[in-house]
Amino acid sequence: MVEQGKEDATEFHPAPVWLDEPYLERLLRDLKNDPGLRITDLFIKPATAKGDNYASVMTRVRILFLKSGAKNPETEYYIVKTTYENDAFASGIFSQYQVSTTEMRMYEKILPQLSSLIEKTRQPEKVFAKTLHVDYEHEAIIFEDLAVTKYVLADRLVGFDLEHTRLGLRKLAKMHAAAAVLNERQPGLLTKFDHGIFNRHTQAFAPFFVNTVGVAADFARECPELGERYANKLKKLQERVMEYSTRVYDPQPGDFNTLVHGDYWVNNVMLRYGENKEPLDMTLIDFQFCSWSSPAVDLHYFFNTSVQYDIRYEQQDALFQYYHTVLVETLKDLNFGGYIPTLRQFVLQLERGRFFAVTVALVCQAILTNDQNADADFHAMMKDDERGRNFRKVLYTNKRLQDNLKRELPRFDRIGLLDIID
Repeated sequence: MVEQGKEDATEFHPAPVWLDEPYLERLLRDLKNDPGLRITDLFIKPATAKGDNYASVMTRVRILFLKSGAKNPETEYYIVKTTYENDAFASGIFSQYQVSTTEMRMYEKILPQLSSLIEKTRQPEKVFAKTLHVDYEHEAIIFEDLAVTKYVLADRLVGFDLEHTRLGLRKLAKMHAAAAVLNERQPGLLTKFDHGIFNRHTQAFAPFFVNTVGVAADFARECPELGERYANKLKKLQERVMEYSTRVYDPQPGDFNTLVHGDYWVNNVMLRYGENKEPLDMTLIDFQFCSWSSPAVDLHYFFNTSVQYDIRYEQQDALFQYYHTVLVETLKDLNFGGYIPTLRQFVLQLERGRFFAVTVALVCQAILTNDQNADADFHAMMKDDERGRNFRKVLYTNKRLQDNLKRELPRFDRIGLLDIID
């Protein structure tokens, strides 16, 4: 029997039609190496609501099954990640970024090797979910359901406190270090990942970034604390935001480059908590936008989407130092023979990529902390029609976003980040 979840269809993305009992029974027989295995009960429900994930469909599966000759059923819990197969507009854009190909390669080929390297360090720990199956025909990935072991998503509208932030930086530093080592041992394996959110192959996301910077300019104009001066700067910046951001992604000779996550924020990690709600562990998920680049991409993205404002600015230097410490320790544990930047060299590299903090604060922060989910889908995000324009305006009614930008824009302006430089 297949039971579907009863969630409101307007709030959740439906499961793909091919994800049914015959498909899962074949999969389970392969995974368990048991051709006589049969499913006795199956429950399928959406794993993400609208507004939580704009790039894929997540489905939670619970399977009861009997192995050959067994009398008592066993249970498995999986997450199935798929593309927008029935949405030509969304799939057309995401295909330009090779999101399915990238993530399938990551889960099948790369993450197991990164995990193996991290296990060889003095402080081994789990960083990624275990991959169970990659289905190239359906562009789907099936992996362990971390919720079964008490992993949960944090609240994207609250953001990370200091303890969560340090944990997130530790995990990220280990991924970055392991990736640098893997590419050193297998030259070119990771440098071929070059379709991040900003890249030199496509600018299909440009309408969203350019138009949202325009909405930010309108907000600044109407805001007494900012006004016309900031509005004019942001209007001019609309024409350069794509190029300036892409430059941050371009790997520079002489810098420390690695495979960046590319979409590292609150909703792309899962957390396990202790009895007193303290974070005990974190696992990274969602690898659709990985690219060979500067760690500045992940660090500026993470800080400007996911870290609570006071920590973001009052403790950023100390937290960058902490990330650097873990990065260097892990690189040395794995006998990395390449360039290991000193803290000063690393800080200067992050500063050269600082413009990305502007892009993320104005655009990504707006979409990822949106608290109005009625029109929160990819079409509204990307299209320049009435619904899309209204959606982007609604993003800027978020008081938390407004308060952050009232403080952030003057900071950016004082160090020249709002100026056109070429």
